[in-house]
Amino acid sequence: MKKITRSLVYDRAKSGEEDAVCHLLTMAFGFSRERAREYVHHAGIPSFRMVREPDGAAKACAALLMTSHAFGGVDVPAANIAHVALAPEARGQGLARPLVDALCDDAREQGALIVSLFASARPVYRKCGFELAGSEIIYEADTAALPLKTPIAFVPLPLSDDSVVSAYAAKRRVEAGLLGRADMHWKELVRAPTDALAAYGACKSDADTIGAYVIVDGSDPDILYIRDWYAANGEMAEAVLCFVGRFRSVYPKVRWHGGPQDDLVAAMPDKGWRLFHQEEWLARVVEPAQALESRGYVLQDASLGLRIKDADAGDLDFSLDLSDGTMRVSGGVRDGLPTVMVDGAFLSSLFTGFNSASQLSRRGRLSGPSAAVQLCDLVFAGPQPWVAEHF
Repeated sequence: MKKITRSLVYDRAKSGEEDAVCHLLTMAFGFSRERAREYVHHAGIPSFRMVREPDGAAKACAALLMTSHAFGGVDVPAANIAHVALAPEARGQGLARPLVDALCDDAREQGALIVSLFASARPVYRKCGFELAGSEIIYEADTAALPLKTPIAFVPLPLSDDSVVSAYAAKRRVEAGLLGRADMHWKELVRAPTDALAAYGACKSDADTIGAYVIVDGSDPDILYIRDWYAANGEMAEAVLCFVGRFRSVYPKVRWHGGPQDDLVAAMPDKGWRLFHQEEWLARVVEPAQALESRGYVLQDASLGLRIKDADAGDLDFSLDLSDGTMRVSGGVRDGLPTVMVDGAFLSSLFTGFNSASQLSRRGRLSGPSAAVQLCDLVFAGPQPWVAEHF
């Protein structure tokens, strides 16, 4: 139990508080009672944190989901803050910031090096040190515009098939930002309605391992939703589109989560696709040195000085040394190192690769000699970060 204001305490949700959590979620997000209970069941009561008055009355809750984000093919321990729900009478009283700070401290104590979230109101979270760190993108295509033929066969798969989990892990190794899905994330992926939910997979021609899969939701007669997908290469991406195109007689449109440089978009033979939705997730690096050492890097060898300017937490100086793609971080900036200085909150944008050092420099969020900025570009180079679900 932790006191976060003069009259409110922060604590892990206790057994028997499911009704209180569900009520807060319903009042904050318009969840049906059934949907609220489903989400709480998937996350588990121990994943929720409560803000209470001295008499025990619940004033807010949030889910703290331990996970990881992949960068450079390596998992960085992380936590998702999800569904921050304040009781109507508690809103507008300055509760959000101490709650988010407490959640970040909690995540750090559990081993998270970065904390990520989707924000309904960004200014609140920016005051807590969060900045833009990646994208959630949903594409839409006309099924009539999808490729017609493929020699690759798809077969039904169980929704919880191990080959799907393994294929998603392979996808994470070549992308940036994708979540290390915990049991809760998989449960949410195949949540209700399930009466028209099905998974299909295709094997690679030269191996028994899966080369593609799709999890489709046909519950909406106007749109076929791809809840999740994987394609090992361009041929498999085209095969996914061909397979989905077989639903064209029923569904005029299809939607899917994809990356900024999306393989399914790249496999489209012509026009007929569009951006349906895009928003950004935010992150805060809560353990800078450990996080920098934990992620993977494309660049093999480099040395760079990094100064992190943070009025709240205090300035930090590091020497970064890449050797054979492995980062070593030491305190202080050695004499003679090309050095950049970044505003504290924007370390997350640099760390994930959402913004390059040059982009941050143009916006006044990072400074240093041009050669140092260019080197910093190379150190943090990689695919644009994204996530394949809203958490």
